[in-house]
Amino acid sequence: MASVTFNETQKAAIVSLLIEMINADHEVDDSECAVFDTICVEYGICEDTFNVGRALKGIVAVNIMKNMSDIQKITTAQLLTRVIDADAKDDDREIMLFNTICKITGVDVLVNARDGGEE
Repeated sequence: MASVTFNETQKAAIVSLLIEMINADHEVDDSECAVFDTICVEYGICEDTFNVGRALKGIVAVNIMKNMSDIQKITTAQLLTRVIDADAKDDDREIMLFNTICKITGVDVLVNARDGGEE
């Protein structure tokens, strides 16, 4: 079970962001879907929350993530990287989406500060 907890609204945002990431390269890979399913189980995402997340617009999901705690933001970014890495392909659209999400939500600053780096 996951060590960081999320409320149902946050879980719906995660679902939305993960779906956006899966679709970013316009190719839905079975390995990405398998990772997505595993994440849903790990975080106890029920069918109702999944359906809310599936219908949630990406920008709304990013705004929900923006209001998460620092550890929740970092965890969500880690979940996104799991989907990116699932198909073992480097895709510029996935990386661009990931970087945009991290910049808007402040994850890039959090990770940089945690690593002791400077911008």
